[in-house]
Amino acid sequence: MSVDNEKKNTQEEKNDKTKFIARSQKIGPEKNVEKSKIEPVSVKEINKEDSINDKSHTKRPESKTAHPSTRTEVNTTVTRENNSPGYQTLEKGHLVKNRYVIDSLIGHGGLCDVYRAKDKVLESSGVASPFVALKVLQHEYIDQPETARMLIREAQHTQTLSHPNIIRVFDFGVDNKIYFIVMEYLDGETIEQLIQRSRPNGLAFPNAKVLLNQILDALIYAHSLDIVHADLKPANIMIDSAGTVKLLDFGVSKTERLKQDQYAAKRKVDDHQVLGYTPNYASLNIICGNKPCRQDDLFAFACIAYELLSCKHPYNRTPIDLAKKNAIPLKKPSGFPNALWHDIKTILTDTSGQYKLSAESLKQRLNQNNRSKYAIAALIVLGLFTSLGVAHHLNSQIVQLEETNRQLAHSLQTQQQIINSQPESAFELSASDTIHPVLRAGLLRHHKQTLLAKFEQQIDEILNQSNNEYPDYDQVESVLKHAAIYYPDSHKLELLNLDMRSSKRSTLLSIERHINSVLEKGQYDAQQDGKSIVDLNNDLNSIQKNYPLTPSSLALEVFEQNLIDAIEQRNSIALTELLAIGATFFSTHEASQQRLLHAKEVNSAVIAMEKWKQAEENGQQAVYPYDAAQVLYGHKFTSLHKKLENATTVNSLDQLVTDIDNLAKDFPPNFPNISELRFQTANKYLKFSDMLLRKRQSVSARNAMKKANELLQQVDSTDFRG
Repeated sequence: MSVDNEKKNTQEEKNDKTKFIARSQKIGPEKNVEKSKIEPVSVKEINKEDSINDKSHTKRPESKTAHPSTRTEVNTTVTRENNSPGYQTLEKGHLVKNRYVIDSLIGHGGLCDVYRAKDKVLESSGVASPFVALKVLQHEYIDQPETARMLIREAQHTQTLSHPNIIRVFDFGVDNKIYFIVMEYLDGETIEQLIQRSRPNGLAFPNAKVLLNQILDALIYAHSLDIVHADLKPANIMIDSAGTVKLLDFGVSKTERLKQDQYAAKRKVDDHQVLGYTPNYASLNIICGNKPCRQDDLFAFACIAYELLSCKHPYNRTPIDLAKKNAIPLKKPSGFPNALWHDIKTILTDTSGQYKLSAESLKQRLNQNNRSKYAIAALIVLGLFTSLGVAHHLNSQIVQLEETNRQLAHSLQTQQQIINSQPESAFELSASDTIHPVLRAGLLRHHKQTLLAKFEQQIDEILNQSNNEYPDYDQVESVLKHAAIYYPDSHKLELLNLDMRSSKRSTLLSIERHINSVLEKGQYDAQQDGKSIVDLNNDLNSIQKNYPLTPSSLALEVFEQNLIDAIEQRNSIALTELLAIGATFFSTHEASQQRLLHAKEVNSAVIAMEKWKQAEENGQQAVYPYDAAQVLYGHKFTSLHKKLENATTVNSLDQLVTDIDNLAKDFPPNFPNISELRFQTANKYLKFSDMLLRKRQSVSARNAMKKANELLQQVDSTDFRG
């Protein structure tokens, strides 16, 4: 829908921009939004999207009317299943706000699901049908404070529309991350279903007139507020069990719909939904992408009136632009009065929209042949006077009524004394079991502004604590939870809560970005503003315990390269620092876990080896750290064994012996791995000697034998027992 008065919306935007970020700033005043006091009528929301197949309709440029997927609901009562992975709905019996009991899922839209729910308050007060409709923000959007704020804004705007032929919004709020709007629950059918039941001839004019009058009443009211529906169709109009017509999807201004685009989910939709309107009932003005106007609603109304009286669309379900292009004739249905047909025909054929007709003039034309209502009124008045004749039978009850009246007066006096008590005593009085629930609610409501101001003052004191670098969000949340016990439906508290969550999230993301910046540079010991990366992580966890910090891919890449370099260099100082960083920021990363374990072994081995060398230099007796040496030099022993296995000549064995002797300088004489390598190399020399003898190369064979014996003597001198 479109709202012409943009100034009002602009001012509301300014009022809602108060943020919770600056600790010294006070959050702005709550906008007083009165809830509807009308009791919900039992109505069943049975609706579906316009199912008319419009495959022949060429796709046009997107209308300025908001895209249906960006609206909180394409239709308040769309009924369809969502089988997407991870999709969650509320189960039957789930209690929302300790008041609304979920009965069943009856609708689904772009951002919200619609449930039939039982209102426990209405049930306890004896209402015959205590059902309401709950529009609930879908689970995937609950962590987006902006989206929740958008839902609250929609409810506030919808509540400003109060008309018996427009669906009502009674309440809205949040309960344990369930953001909801409480709406009138409709028990009836849509105009679309009525048309299908009336085939093939349509409704008789007197019956249709009753419905058309109510539709026009709603349009007259909306147009008086400069609001255009812009998507009127049979599926958007319901008739409840009492015969009352209800227009759905009313009350969200064009400005509001456009604002929702940035939070809208991208869902698979049909061509009708993609354009933001239903082509079969859209005027040429809307199809061309122009700003919606009142004549667009009149065009849709004319189509609906035509279809009610004939069960046929005026252009055989062809959009108006194609109908004009293909010169589809417009035929007058047999049930149409001539006077009304003249106006309906003008609306359906004059695509310029320059005609002077309005919803008011259409209603006058629709009812110009009505019989006078004064005769009916006279009969009613006559009946009332006649009923007065039975008044004398009530005299016997006067005494009893006077006594009842006295008791009521005393009760009212007591209740007034409670209401006039000081605001500070309201919490204690409201907890008393002797006070009637209605009086308890009245007491809290009477002192609402004063008590909410006290809660807000507590929050300001927390935010302005000079000894804290960051606001104590947990303490603020505790105050808000305490306040919500007494005022669970307070819009002001909910907006404060949303701002607090938004501020907390912004602070956490800011610190996380700072940490990632340091990790990506690999400057783990650097300090900024007197804070190290560990200090920043402590800040993060002080704001939210066990915050799931996710290092960036670049931070992980830099860390692993630094770890590899430190292992190769056997830099104990660097390894110690990197192990601490890894345990803090990378311990949950699967690819880093094995590397961190190896780095820990290497660091322990380096420290053990350095202690042994220090003891040797100081002339102290110390046991050589064989296990540490295995860790530090294991890869070199593996490499030498590989060379031994691949050696095919005496010369290659000679080079291997040189490598073994060079490596042996780093170990004590009896190091097992060195002795083992020499022993196996000697065996291979002996094998080469035997092979050379068989080839009658006796000199080479003797040289190989000699080298084998030298190696065996080295092994024996170290007392190696292989």
